[in-house]
Amino acid sequence: MDDDKRRQLPGEAWPEPSQFKRSIRLEFTMYVSAIILLLMFVTGYVISSQYVDTVTENVVEKLLVQARSYSGPAGKLIISAGGPDALLLNNICKRLADDNPDVHWAGITGGDGVFLAHTDIRKVAAGERLTRFATSGFFDVLRPSESFTIASDTIYISVGIEENGVTLGTLAVAASAEPILEAKKASVRTVAYITAAMVLLGIPVTILVLRRKLRPIGVITDHLKSVDLDNLDMDIPVRSDNEFGYLAETLRVMGSKLNVAKEALVDKERMEREYEIAREIQANILPREYPRSDRFEIAGAYRSAREVGGDYYDFVEFDEHNLGILVADVSGKSLPGMLVMLMTRDIVKEVARDLADPGRILAEVNRRLLPSIKKGMFVTMFLGVLDSRTGGFRYASAGHNPLLVLGGRGGPARPVKTKGYPLGMVSPGAYEERLECGEIVLTEGDWLIQYTDGVNEAHNAAGDEFGMERFARLVESCRDLGASELVERVLAGHAEFVGDAPQYDDITLLALKWTARVADEADENAGRTVYVSQA
Repeated sequence: MDDDKRRQLPGEAWPEPSQFKRSIRLEFTMYVSAIILLLMFVTGYVISSQYVDTVTENVVEKLLVQARSYSGPAGKLIISAGGPDALLLNNICKRLADDNPDVHWAGITGGDGVFLAHTDIRKVAAGERLTRFATSGFFDVLRPSESFTIASDTIYISVGIEENGVTLGTLAVAASAEPILEAKKASVRTVAYITAAMVLLGIPVTILVLRRKLRPIGVITDHLKSVDLDNLDMDIPVRSDNEFGYLAETLRVMGSKLNVAKEALVDKERMEREYEIAREIQANILPREYPRSDRFEIAGAYRSAREVGGDYYDFVEFDEHNLGILVADVSGKSLPGMLVMLMTRDIVKEVARDLADPGRILAEVNRRLLPSIKKGMFVTMFLGVLDSRTGGFRYASAGHNPLLVLGGRGGPARPVKTKGYPLGMVSPGAYEERLECGEIVLTEGDWLIQYTDGVNEAHNAAGDEFGMERFARLVESCRDLGASELVERVLAGHAEFVGDAPQYDDITLLALKWTARVADEADENAGRTVYVSQA
Protein backbone atom coordinates (compact mmCIF):
# COMPACT_ATOMS: atom_id res chain seq x y z
CA MET A 1 0.00 0.00 0.00
CA ASP A 2 1.54 3.26 -1.10
CA ASP A 3 1.87 6.40 0.97
CA ASP A 4 -1.00 8.27 -0.71
CA LYS A 5 -3.44 5.53 0.10
CA ARG A 6 -2.15 5.22 3.68
CA ARG A 7 -2.76 8.91 4.26
CA GLN A 8 -6.38 8.45 3.35
CA LEU A 9 -7.09 5.70 5.86
CA PRO A 10 -9.45 6.64 8.69
CA GLY A 11 -7.55 7.94 11.71
CA GLU A 12 -4.33 8.31 9.86
CA ALA A 13 -4.73 11.91 8.61
CA TRP A 14 -1.96 14.50 9.28
CA PRO A 15 -2.61 16.35 12.53
CA GLU A 16 -3.78 19.90 12.06
CA PRO A 17 -2.16 22.73 14.14
CA SER A 18 -5.64 23.82 15.18
CA GLN A 19 -6.02 20.52 17.05
CA PHE A 20 -3.14 21.40 19.45
CA LYS A 21 -3.83 24.86 20.79
CA ARG A 22 -2.47 24.23 24.25
CA SER A 23 1.10 25.38 24.78
CA ILE A 24 3.48 23.19 26.73
CA ARG A 25 5.21 26.31 27.97
CA LEU A 26 1.87 27.60 29.25
CA GLU A 27 1.08 24.24 30.87
CA PHE A 28 4.48 24.10 32.53
CA THR A 29 4.06 27.68 33.69
CA MET A 30 0.63 26.87 35.14
CA TYR A 31 1.99 23.82 36.99
CA VAL A 32 4.97 25.75 38.32
CA SER A 33 2.75 28.67 39.26
CA ALA A 34 0.33 26.38 41.08
CA ILE A 35 3.18 24.77 42.99
CA ILE A 36 4.62 28.19 43.85
CA LEU A 37 1.26 29.45 45.08
CA LEU A 38 0.72 26.31 47.14
CA LEU A 39 4.15 26.63 48.67
CA MET A 40 3.51 30.31 49.37
CA PHE A 41 0.28 29.52 51.19
CA VAL A 42 1.86 26.70 53.21
CA THR A 43 5.02 28.68 53.95
CA GLY A 44 3.01 31.78 54.75
CA TYR A 45 0.83 29.83 57.14
CA VAL A 46 3.83 28.26 58.89
CA ILE A 47 5.78 31.52 59.07
CA SER A 48 2.78 33.53 60.24
CA SER A 49 2.03 30.92 62.92
CA GLN A 50 5.63 30.97 64.07
CA TYR A 51 5.63 34.76 64.01
CA VAL A 52 2.48 34.94 66.13
CA ASP A 53 3.92 32.32 68.51
CA THR A 54 7.16 34.31 68.77
CA VAL A 55 5.30 37.56 69.46
CA THR A 56 3.21 35.78 72.09
CA GLU A 57 6.34 34.35 73.73
CA ASN A 58 8.04 37.74 73.73
CA VAL A 59 5.01 39.52 75.21
CA VAL A 60 4.48 36.88 77.89
CA GLU A 61 8.18 36.58 78.70
CA LYS A 62 8.49 40.37 79.01
CA LEU A 63 5.61 40.40 81.47
CA LEU A 64 7.13 37.46 83.36
CA VAL A 65 10.52 39.17 83.62
CA GLN A 66 8.91 42.36 84.87
CA ALA A 67 6.74 40.49 87.37
CA ARG A 68 9.69 38.42 88.63
CA SER A 69 11.82 41.52 89.08
CA TYR A 70 9.18 43.03 91.34
CA SER A 71 8.29 39.83 93.23
CA GLY A 72 11.55 39.85 95.21
CA PRO A 73 11.08 43.34 96.70
CA ALA A 74 7.40 42.51 97.29
CA GLY A 75 8.38 39.45 99.34
CA LYS A 76 10.63 41.50 101.59
CA LEU A 77 7.84 44.02 102.12
CA ILE A 78 5.30 41.28 102.97
CA ILE A 79 7.48 39.85 105.72
CA SER A 80 8.69 43.21 107.05
CA ALA A 81 8.73 43.60 110.82
CA GLY A 82 5.65 45.80 110.96
CA GLY A 83 3.60 43.54 108.73
CA PRO A 84 3.00 43.94 104.99
CA ASP A 85 3.83 47.48 103.92
CA ALA A 86 0.70 48.30 101.92
CA LEU A 87 1.99 51.66 100.72
CA LEU A 88 5.23 50.29 99.24
CA LEU A 89 3.41 47.25 97.85
CA ASN A 90 1.00 49.62 96.08
CA ASN A 91 4.03 51.54 94.78
CA ILE A 92 5.39 48.29 93.33
CA CYS A 93 2.09 47.66 91.55
CA LYS A 94 2.03 51.21 90.23
CA ARG A 95 5.65 51.07 89.00
CA LEU A 96 4.97 47.76 87.29
CA ALA A 97 1.97 49.27 85.49
CA ASP A 98 3.91 52.44 84.61
CA ASP A 99 6.81 50.41 83.16
CA ASN A 100 4.53 48.72 80.65
CA PRO A 101 1.77 50.78 78.98
CA ASP A 102 -0.02 47.55 77.95
CA VAL A 103 -0.65 46.55 81.59
CA HIS A 104 -4.31 46.95 82.61
CA TRP A 105 -3.75 46.28 86.30
CA ALA A 106 -1.28 44.71 88.71
CA GLY A 107 -1.94 43.29 92.15
CA ILE A 108 -0.20 41.55 95.05
CA THR A 109 -1.93 38.99 97.27
CA GLY A 110 -0.99 37.26 100.46
CA GLY A 111 -0.89 33.52 100.89
CA ASP A 112 -4.68 33.45 101.25
CA GLY A 113 -5.20 35.03 97.84
CA VAL A 114 -6.63 38.30 99.20
CA PHE A 115 -5.22 41.40 97.54
CA LEU A 116 -2.74 43.29 99.74
CA ALA A 117 -2.08 45.85 97.00
CA HIS A 118 -3.61 46.70 93.63
CA THR A 119 -3.49 49.45 91.04
CA ASP A 120 -7.26 49.66 91.66
CA ILE A 121 -7.31 50.36 95.42
CA ARG A 122 -11.00 49.50 95.54
CA LYS A 123 -10.18 45.83 95.16
CA VAL A 124 -7.96 45.98 98.23
CA ALA A 125 -10.60 47.87 100.19
CA ALA A 126 -13.25 45.32 99.19
CA GLY A 127 -11.02 42.43 100.23
CA GLU A 128 -11.27 40.79 96.83
CA ARG A 129 -9.39 37.60 96.05
CA LEU A 130 -7.34 36.75 93.03
CA THR A 131 -9.23 34.52 90.61
CA ARG A 132 -7.02 31.53 89.90
CA PHE A 133 -6.54 30.45 86.31
CA ALA A 134 -4.96 27.43 84.68
CA THR A 135 -1.96 27.79 82.41
CA SER A 136 -2.82 27.53 78.72
CA GLY A 137 -0.83 27.47 75.53
CA PHE A 138 2.64 26.33 74.62
CA PHE A 139 4.80 28.56 76.82
CA ASP A 140 7.49 26.43 78.46
CA VAL A 141 9.60 28.82 80.55
CA LEU A 142 7.19 29.07 83.45
CA ARG A 143 8.40 28.21 86.90
CA PRO A 144 6.38 25.92 89.19
CA SER A 145 4.75 28.86 90.99
CA GLU A 146 3.88 30.75 87.78
CA SER A 147 1.00 30.60 85.34
CA PHE A 148 -0.49 32.52 82.46
CA THR A 149 -3.46 32.43 80.11
CA ILE A 150 -4.91 34.51 77.32
CA ALA A 151 -8.61 35.24 77.51
CA SER A 152 -10.21 37.29 74.74
CA ASP A 153 -8.00 40.38 74.42
CA THR A 154 -6.28 40.12 77.81
CA ILE A 155 -3.17 38.29 79.04
CA TYR A 156 -3.19 37.14 82.67
CA ILE A 157 0.07 36.28 84.45
CA SER A 158 0.72 35.28 88.05
CA VAL A 159 4.13 34.91 89.71
CA GLY A 160 4.65 33.36 93.13
CA ILE A 161 6.26 35.59 95.76
CA GLU A 162 8.77 33.44 97.58
CA GLU A 163 11.25 34.08 100.36
CA ASN A 164 13.69 31.39 101.50
CA GLY A 165 11.65 28.72 99.76
CA VAL A 166 8.36 29.79 101.37
CA THR A 167 5.51 31.08 99.18
CA LEU A 168 4.21 34.31 100.70
CA GLY A 169 1.73 35.32 98.05
CA THR A 170 1.25 36.09 94.39
CA LEU A 171 2.00 38.99 92.05
CA ALA A 172 -0.64 39.07 89.30
CA VAL A 173 -0.69 41.16 86.12
CA ALA A 174 -3.33 41.67 83.45
CA ALA A 175 -2.13 43.16 80.18
CA SER A 176 -3.50 43.88 76.74
CA ALA A 177 -3.17 41.16 74.12
CA GLU A 178 -3.38 43.77 71.36
CA PRO A 179 0.25 43.16 70.21
CA ILE A 180 -0.62 39.51 69.59
CA LEU A 181 -3.80 40.38 67.69
CA GLU A 182 -1.90 42.93 65.61
CA ALA A 183 0.75 40.29 64.86
CA LYS A 184 -1.95 37.96 63.51
CA LYS A 185 -3.36 40.70 61.27
CA ALA A 186 0.10 41.72 60.08
CA SER A 187 1.01 38.12 59.19
CA VAL A 188 -2.18 37.72 57.15
CA ARG A 189 -1.49 40.97 55.29
CA THR A 190 2.11 39.97 54.62
CA VAL A 191 1.12 36.58 53.18
CA ALA A 192 -1.48 38.28 50.98
CA TYR A 193 1.01 40.86 49.70
CA ILE A 194 3.64 38.25 48.97
CA THR A 195 1.13 36.01 47.20
CA ALA A 196 -0.06 38.92 45.07
CA ALA A 197 3.52 39.78 44.23
CA MET A 198 4.18 36.19 43.16
CA VAL A 199 1.10 36.18 40.93
CA LEU A 200 2.01 39.46 39.28
CA LEU A 201 5.75 38.93 38.98
CA GLY A 202 6.59 35.24 39.42
CA ILE A 203 4.63 33.88 36.48
CA PRO A 204 6.02 36.34 33.88
CA VAL A 205 9.53 35.69 35.15
CA THR A 206 8.93 31.93 34.81
CA ILE A 207 7.88 32.35 31.18
CA LEU A 208 10.93 34.48 30.48
CA VAL A 209 13.25 31.82 31.97
CA LEU A 210 11.68 29.11 29.83
CA ARG A 211 12.23 31.14 26.68
CA ARG A 212 15.80 32.01 27.50
CA LYS A 213 17.10 28.87 29.05
CA LEU A 214 20.70 29.48 28.19
CA ARG A 215 20.76 33.20 28.93
CA PRO A 216 21.84 32.96 32.63
CA ILE A 217 25.43 32.06 31.95
CA GLY A 218 25.89 35.19 29.85
CA VAL A 219 24.15 37.33 32.47
CA ILE A 220 26.42 35.97 35.21
CA THR A 221 29.56 36.51 33.13
CA ASP A 222 28.59 40.07 32.14
CA HIS A 223 27.77 40.94 35.74
CA LEU A 224 31.07 39.59 37.04
CA LYS A 225 32.91 41.71 34.47
CA SER A 226 31.18 44.85 35.75
CA VAL A 227 31.61 44.30 39.49
CA ASP A 228 32.79 47.40 41.36
CA LEU A 229 35.53 46.46 43.84
CA ASP A 230 34.33 49.20 46.17
CA ASN A 231 30.86 47.68 46.21
CA LEU A 232 30.81 43.90 45.90
CA ASP A 233 27.01 43.56 45.69
CA MET A 234 26.28 40.97 43.01
CA ASP A 235 22.50 40.93 42.68
CA ILE A 236 22.55 38.87 39.50
CA PRO A 237 19.07 38.73 37.88
CA VAL A 238 19.02 34.93 37.58
CA ARG A 239 16.24 33.16 39.47
CA SER A 240 16.23 29.40 38.86
CA ASP A 241 16.67 26.16 40.79
CA ASN A 242 19.37 24.74 38.52
CA GLU A 243 23.14 25.19 38.61
CA PHE A 244 22.85 28.71 37.20
CA GLY A 245 20.52 29.81 39.96
CA TYR A 246 22.74 28.24 42.60
CA LEU A 247 25.80 30.00 41.20
CA ALA A 248 24.01 33.36 41.00
CA GLU A 249 22.66 33.11 44.56
CA THR A 250 26.04 31.99 45.89
CA LEU A 251 27.73 34.97 44.27
CA ARG A 252 25.04 37.30 45.66
CA VAL A 253 25.44 35.99 49.21
CA MET A 254 29.22 36.03 48.90
CA GLY A 255 29.22 39.63 47.72
CA SER A 256 26.80 40.64 50.46
CA LYS A 257 28.91 38.95 53.14
CA LEU A 258 32.08 40.57 51.83
CA ASN A 259 30.41 43.99 51.98
CA VAL A 260 29.15 43.31 55.49
CA ALA A 261 32.60 42.13 56.58
CA LYS A 262 34.21 45.24 55.12
CA GLU A 263 31.69 47.52 56.82
CA ALA A 264 32.09 45.60 60.07
CA LEU A 265 35.84 46.07 59.93
CA VAL A 266 35.41 49.82 59.42
CA ASP A 267 32.85 49.99 62.23
CA LYS A 268 35.11 47.97 64.51
CA GLU A 269 38.03 50.32 63.92
CA ARG A 270 35.78 53.32 64.51
CA MET A 271 34.34 51.82 67.71
CA GLU A 272 37.77 50.91 68.99
CA ARG A 273 38.86 54.48 68.46
CA GLU A 274 35.75 55.79 70.20
CA TYR A 275 36.34 53.42 73.12
CA GLU A 276 39.95 54.54 73.27
CA ILE A 277 38.88 58.18 73.44
CA ALA A 278 36.23 57.34 76.04
CA ARG A 279 38.77 55.46 78.16
CA GLU A 280 41.10 58.45 77.96
CA ILE A 281 38.28 60.74 79.08
CA GLN A 282 37.43 58.41 81.93
CA ALA A 283 41.07 58.17 83.02
CA ASN A 284 41.43 61.94 82.92
CA ILE A 285 38.47 62.59 85.22
CA LEU A 286 39.76 60.21 87.89
CA PRO A 287 41.98 61.92 90.48
CA ARG A 288 45.66 62.06 89.62
CA GLU A 289 46.72 63.16 93.10
CA TYR A 290 45.83 61.61 96.44
CA PRO A 291 45.30 63.51 99.70
CA ARG A 292 47.77 62.95 102.54
CA SER A 293 48.53 64.52 105.91
CA ASP A 294 50.61 63.81 108.99
CA ARG A 295 47.67 61.78 110.34
CA PHE A 296 46.67 59.54 107.46
CA GLU A 297 47.74 58.19 104.11
CA ILE A 298 45.56 57.16 101.18
CA ALA A 299 46.38 55.03 98.15
CA GLY A 300 44.22 53.63 95.41
CA ALA A 301 44.14 51.96 92.05
CA TYR A 302 41.80 51.61 89.10
CA ARG A 303 41.88 48.81 86.52
CA SER A 304 39.47 49.17 83.63
CA ALA A 305 37.80 46.22 81.96
CA ARG A 306 38.00 45.64 78.22
CA GLU A 307 35.30 48.21 77.54
CA VAL A 308 34.56 51.58 79.06
CA GLY A 309 33.18 51.09 82.52
CA GLY A 310 31.18 52.98 85.09
CA ASP A 311 33.50 52.96 88.12
CA TYR A 312 34.19 56.35 89.65
CA TYR A 313 36.05 57.55 92.71
CA ASP A 314 37.04 60.99 93.88
CA PHE A 315 38.08 63.12 96.85
CA VAL A 316 36.08 66.15 97.98
CA GLU A 317 37.81 68.76 100.12
CA PHE A 318 35.06 70.43 102.19
CA ASP A 319 37.63 72.44 104.17
CA GLU A 320 41.24 71.99 105.27
CA HIS A 321 40.30 69.38 107.88
CA ASN A 322 37.28 67.56 106.40
CA LEU A 323 37.94 65.30 103.45
CA GLY A 324 35.28 63.47 101.46
CA ILE A 325 36.08 60.02 100.03
CA LEU A 326 33.74 58.76 97.31
CA VAL A 327 33.56 55.44 95.45
CA ALA A 328 30.76 54.70 92.96
CA ASP A 329 29.76 52.08 90.42
CA VAL A 330 27.26 52.66 87.60
CA SER A 331 25.09 49.75 86.49
CA GLY A 332 25.85 48.81 82.92
CA LYS A 333 29.10 49.29 81.08
CA SER A 334 30.25 50.79 77.82
CA LEU A 335 29.45 54.36 76.77
CA PRO A 336 26.05 54.68 78.54
CA GLY A 337 27.64 53.74 81.86
CA MET A 338 30.40 56.27 81.38
CA LEU A 339 27.93 59.03 80.50
CA VAL A 340 25.90 58.34 83.65
CA MET A 341 29.13 58.33 85.65
CA LEU A 342 30.10 61.74 84.22
CA MET A 343 26.67 63.14 85.00
CA THR A 344 26.81 61.77 88.57
CA ARG A 345 30.29 63.21 89.07
CA ASP A 346 29.14 66.71 88.07
CA ILE A 347 26.11 66.53 90.36
CA VAL A 348 28.24 65.41 93.32
CA LYS A 349 30.70 68.25 92.84
CA GLU A 350 27.90 70.79 92.62
CA VAL A 351 26.04 69.45 95.68
CA ALA A 352 29.22 69.23 97.76
CA ARG A 353 29.67 72.99 97.50
CA ASP A 354 26.74 73.54 99.87
CA LEU A 355 26.51 70.33 101.90
CA ALA A 356 29.06 68.40 103.97
CA ASP A 357 26.92 65.65 105.48
CA PRO A 358 27.22 62.30 103.60
CA GLY A 359 23.57 61.40 103.99
CA ARG A 360 22.27 64.79 102.83
CA ILE A 361 24.66 64.77 99.88
CA LEU A 362 23.48 61.35 98.70
CA ALA A 363 19.83 62.34 99.11
CA GLU A 364 20.33 65.50 97.06
CA VAL A 365 22.32 63.67 94.36
CA ASN A 366 19.51 61.10 94.08
CA ARG A 367 16.92 63.88 93.74
CA ARG A 368 18.84 65.55 90.90
CA LEU A 369 19.89 62.34 89.15
CA LEU A 370 16.46 60.68 89.15
CA PRO A 371 14.83 62.71 86.31
CA SER A 372 17.82 62.25 83.99
CA ILE A 373 18.82 58.61 84.39
CA LYS A 374 17.43 55.92 82.10
CA LYS A 375 15.06 53.40 83.64
CA GLY A 376 16.90 50.26 84.62
CA MET A 377 20.16 52.09 85.29
CA PHE A 378 21.33 53.13 88.75
CA VAL A 379 24.45 54.16 90.64
CA THR A 380 25.79 52.62 93.84
CA MET A 381 27.90 55.01 95.88
CA PHE A 382 29.82 55.12 99.14
CA LEU A 383 30.57 58.55 100.60
CA GLY A 384 32.56 59.15 103.77
CA VAL A 385 33.85 62.34 105.41
CA LEU A 386 37.07 62.16 107.43
CA ASP A 387 37.89 64.72 110.11
CA SER A 388 41.67 64.74 109.90
CA ARG A 389 41.98 66.29 113.38
CA THR A 390 40.01 63.72 115.38
CA GLY A 391 39.89 60.60 113.19
CA GLY A 392 36.10 60.77 113.05
CA PHE A 393 34.72 59.20 109.89
CA ARG A 394 31.07 59.81 109.00
CA TYR A 395 29.71 57.81 106.09
CA ALA A 396 26.61 56.73 104.15
CA SER A 397 26.06 54.20 101.39
CA ALA A 398 23.77 54.23 98.37
CA GLY A 399 23.55 50.46 98.00
CA HIS A 400 27.31 50.15 97.60
CA ASN A 401 29.62 47.39 98.84
CA PRO A 402 30.29 47.28 102.60
CA LEU A 403 33.20 49.32 103.94
CA LEU A 404 35.99 47.00 105.12
CA VAL A 405 37.37 48.12 108.51
CA LEU A 406 40.65 46.64 109.82
CA GLY A 407 41.91 47.44 113.30
CA GLY A 408 45.56 48.41 113.69
CA ARG A 409 45.93 46.36 116.89
CA GLY A 410 44.82 43.03 115.47
CA GLY A 411 41.57 41.23 114.85
CA PRO A 412 39.82 40.32 111.62
CA ALA A 413 38.69 42.77 108.95
CA ARG A 414 35.00 43.41 109.36
CA PRO A 415 32.50 44.70 106.80
CA VAL A 416 30.44 47.74 107.84
CA LYS A 417 27.34 48.68 105.89
CA THR A 418 24.47 51.11 106.27
CA LYS A 419 21.09 50.91 104.57
CA GLY A 420 20.40 52.88 101.43
CA TYR A 421 18.95 52.54 97.95
CA PRO A 422 21.18 53.01 94.89
CA LEU A 423 20.96 56.44 93.30
CA GLY A 424 18.40 56.92 90.55
CA MET A 425 16.05 54.08 91.55
CA VAL A 426 13.39 55.43 93.91
CA SER A 427 11.66 58.70 94.69
CA PRO A 428 13.34 61.21 97.02
CA GLY A 429 10.88 60.47 99.83
CA ALA A 430 11.42 56.72 99.73
CA TYR A 431 15.15 57.24 99.36
CA GLU A 432 15.50 59.48 102.42
CA GLU A 433 13.26 57.20 104.49
CA ARG A 434 15.65 54.24 104.09
CA LEU A 435 18.97 56.09 104.13
CA GLU A 436 21.20 55.51 107.17
CA CYS A 437 24.45 57.15 108.24
CA GLY A 438 27.24 55.74 110.36
CA GLU A 439 30.34 56.99 112.14
CA ILE A 440 33.69 55.43 113.09
CA VAL A 441 36.43 56.96 115.23
CA LEU A 442 39.81 55.78 113.99
CA THR A 443 42.74 54.94 116.23
CA GLU A 444 46.40 54.49 115.34
CA GLY A 445 46.96 51.89 112.62
CA ASP A 446 43.28 51.49 111.69
CA TRP A 447 42.40 50.86 108.04
CA LEU A 448 39.39 51.75 105.89
CA ILE A 449 39.13 49.81 102.60
CA GLN A 450 36.56 50.68 99.93
CA TYR A 451 36.20 49.03 96.51
CA THR A 452 33.85 48.11 93.69
CA ASP A 453 32.46 44.65 92.97
CA GLY A 454 35.05 44.06 90.27
CA VAL A 455 37.31 43.06 93.19
CA ASN A 456 35.24 40.60 95.20
CA GLU A 457 33.11 39.25 92.31
CA ALA A 458 36.01 38.40 89.97
CA HIS A 459 36.25 34.75 88.85
CA ASN A 460 39.18 32.62 87.80
CA ALA A 461 39.22 30.26 84.83
CA ALA A 462 37.67 27.48 86.95
CA GLY A 463 34.68 29.67 87.77
CA ASP A 464 35.62 30.23 91.44
CA GLU A 465 34.82 33.65 92.87
CA PHE A 466 37.47 35.73 94.63
CA GLY A 467 34.92 36.53 97.33
CA MET A 468 34.85 38.69 100.44
CA GLU A 469 36.45 36.10 102.72
CA ARG A 470 39.56 35.78 100.55
CA PHE A 471 39.64 39.55 100.11
CA ALA A 472 39.48 40.14 103.88
CA ARG A 473 42.26 37.62 104.59
CA LEU A 474 44.47 39.29 102.01
CA VAL A 475 43.87 42.71 103.55
CA GLU A 476 44.61 41.36 107.05
CA SER A 477 47.98 40.07 105.87
CA CYS A 478 48.91 43.63 104.85
CA ARG A 479 47.98 45.27 108.17
CA ASP A 480 51.50 46.51 108.96
CA LEU A 481 52.23 47.91 105.49
CA GLY A 482 51.76 51.41 104.14
CA ALA A 483 48.73 52.34 102.05
CA SER A 484 50.48 52.07 98.69
CA GLU A 485 52.06 48.74 99.62
CA LEU A 486 48.69 47.35 100.73
CA VAL A 487 47.02 48.31 97.46
CA GLU A 488 49.86 46.77 95.42
CA ARG A 489 49.86 43.57 97.50
CA VAL A 490 46.07 43.14 97.31
CA LEU A 491 45.95 43.70 93.53
CA ALA A 492 48.87 41.31 93.03
CA GLY A 493 47.08 38.62 95.05
CA HIS A 494 43.88 39.32 93.16
CA ALA A 495 45.65 39.00 89.79
CA GLU A 496 47.31 35.77 90.88
CA PHE A 497 43.92 34.28 91.80
CA VAL A 498 42.17 35.38 88.57
CA GLY A 499 45.02 34.25 86.32
CA ASP A 500 44.22 34.33 82.62
CA ALA A 501 40.46 34.66 83.09
CA PRO A 502 39.07 37.74 81.30
CA GLN A 503 38.24 40.82 83.36
CA TYR A 504 34.54 41.58 82.88
CA ASP A 505 34.23 44.46 85.33
CA ASP A 506 36.23 47.48 86.37
CA ILE A 507 38.33 47.22 89.53
CA THR A 508 38.58 50.15 91.95
CA LEU A 509 40.37 49.88 95.30
CA LEU A 510 40.99 52.66 97.86
CA ALA A 511 42.83 52.18 101.16
CA LEU A 512 43.08 54.72 103.99
CA LYS A 513 45.40 54.19 106.97
CA TRP A 514 45.07 56.36 110.09
CA THR A 515 48.59 57.00 111.42
CA ALA A 516 47.97 59.63 114.15
CA ARG A 517 48.78 58.71 117.75
CA VAL A 518 46.86 61.40 119.64
CA ALA A 519 44.60 64.08 118.20
CA ASP A 520 45.94 67.49 119.08
CA GLU A 521 43.01 69.84 118.57
CA ALA A 522 45.03 72.78 119.92
CA ASP A 523 47.36 72.59 116.96
CA GLU A 524 45.63 74.36 114.08
CA ASN A 525 47.90 72.63 111.54
CA ALA A 526 47.17 69.14 112.88
CA GLY A 527 45.63 66.98 110.18
CA ARG A 528 46.01 69.58 107.43
CA THR A 529 45.53 67.82 104.07
CA VAL A 530 47.80 68.14 101.08
CA TYR A 531 47.65 66.34 97.72
CA VAL A 532 50.47 64.27 96.29
CA SER A 533 50.80 62.21 93.12
CA GLN A 534 50.78 58.48 93.56
CA ALA A 535 53.60 56.61 91.88
